[in-house]
Amino acid sequence: MIGTDRARATVTVDLSAVAANVARLIEAAAPAEMWAVVKADGYGHGAAAVGRAALAAGAARLCVATWEEARALRDELGDVPVLVMGPLVPGQESDVEGVDVTVTSVESYTRLRAAARSPLGVHVKADTGMGRWGMAEGDALRVAEQLAEGDVLGLAGLMSHLAVADADEAFTRGQVERFASLADRFPPCPRHIANSAATLRFPEARFDAVRCGIAVYGLSPFGADPALDGLRPALRLESFVAEVKPLAPGASAGYGRRLVASEPTWIGLVPAGYADGVPRILSGRADVLVRGRRRRVAATISMDQLTFAIGPDRDVEPGDAVTLLGEDGDERILPEEWAHMAGTINYEIVTSLAPRPRRVEHVLRGA
Repeated sequence: MIGTDRARATVTVDLSAVAANVARLIEAAAPAEMWAVVKADGYGHGAAAVGRAALAAGAARLCVATWEEARALRDELGDVPVLVMGPLVPGQESDVEGVDVTVTSVESYTRLRAAARSPLGVHVKADTGMGRWGMAEGDALRVAEQLAEGDVLGLAGLMSHLAVADADEAFTRGQVERFASLADRFPPCPRHIANSAATLRFPEARFDAVRCGIAVYGLSPFGADPALDGLRPALRLESFVAEVKPLAPGASAGYGRRLVASEPTWIGLVPAGYADGVPRILSGRADVLVRGRRRRVAATISMDQLTFAIGPDRDVEPGDAVTLLGEDGDERILPEEWAHMAGTINYEIVTSLAPRPRRVEHVLRGA
């Protein structure tokens, strides 16, 4: 029996898994501090809940991408240590309070110095090879010297960002060496460059703190089985069988007639589709778990539903749980599995399940 209040798709996040992953990363990073990255609503897992669990498990700080994310986090959790890793949007400098912020250029520092109204810890971001946000070494040193003098703004950290810690050992070691050289010339402050991959693979990258994102959620920074690094996936995506129906030979199901029955067969309909974060490209390739067994997603995934093959013998009933991501019995489906099939990374898979809020403006042009 299907209850009238049953959700079409449900994401369940195991906070005990988050805590276990944080403990694993703290152990790997020691004696450096472990900072948990909870941007993009905690990679789709819920920033406030994950942040609370991470801090309780020993994380020393939370990291987000934007001032809006930081403000929402502190509204939920109160006066917790937060670093805004991305540059402030011009005009926000006078609004920011109660968090550490990042400056990525001389211009962003100049704006912040002119507009800041409350004491702020400032992390200077240097570009060591990522080629995105970050200052040249000379600019970073000049900004740091001004910050070290203290005032409303104070020097709170030197940071950089690794480009290929999951894949290219030589390039990563070069970035770490450039960062270490700059850190030796910097005024005293916490130094941090390591992400999840570097925390697990490059001891020399740990410095004073590490910023771990993907591994906090039990996802592999290497696109592999997270268990290989002692990580436990925290997220489960589940739906249910809404209907079971027969297909006669030659009958088809779904857009494009991807599924055409060659013999009498049963199919199951699930009310979750690409609008719920199930990539359409998985049509005919991915499996779902029903009653502990893998069942192929046989028809084209549509916006609101997907169809899986049961076979000639009906052993599935309406109301049965359908595991899209997670475990059922001895079987499991990981975000990494979806990512490999979709030609993307596990980060995109999980953040697509709960996209960050967008600003939508409706206009009439030329009216």
